[in-house]
Amino acid sequence: MTTFPLVISFYTKNTPYQLEIQNLIASCELYQIQHSIEGVDSFGSWEINCAFKPFYILGKLKEFQRPILWIDADGVFMKKPAVIAAFNSDLATRINGDCPDQHPSKIISSTIYVDFSAKGMNLMRLWAQESQRILNQENRNEEFWDQIALRNVLLANPDGAKIEALPLSYAKIFDHPKDLQSQEMAVIQHYQASRRFKKIINGND
Repeated sequence: MTTFPLVISFYTKNTPYQLEIQNLIASCELYQIQHSIEGVDSFGSWEINCAFKPFYILGKLKEFQRPILWIDADGVFMKKPAVIAAFNSDLATRINGDCPDQHPSKIISSTIYVDFSAKGMNLMRLWAQESQRILNQENRNEEFWDQIALRNVLLANPDGAKIEALPLSYAKIFDHPKDLQSQEMAVIQHYQASRRFKKIINGND
């Protein structure tokens, strides 16, 4: 591909995310990056809001009929991005190669490239289904993370979709010890807003 994908994200209205995402919007405008970012009503909990992500991405693929780059609301462009080799895939996201397959952080879903392809779109459908399956498990005692549901789908990959790893620079966490060791300049940096806002979204503050 020769054109940078459309950047998309959503934030939950009337929550601190509504302010947090202004940094992403400002950085898109600064570097003249096409974007579609909008507010949605909270579904009542942080977990369910996160589980909406694959449904939202799939909807935007259908709406715009072009490749997209999802960025969590706490992400910011630190420099002008380029079209990278990982975009020649059905899906690209951060994959921690040194983590075992079943590790909860094997896949980091803060930045996700998805092609407007049959296999890319089906991965979103499968991710949505897996998210609902996990959320609805009886006697579930672990917090739902959308990246765990995505990990399960990508490891199974029933359609043989082309999956690539994004460079660390496209999903760098501002205070992660491993990320801080890297000399690679962040293109997209994430600020882990869930740590600060999760209790507020859940009404526990």
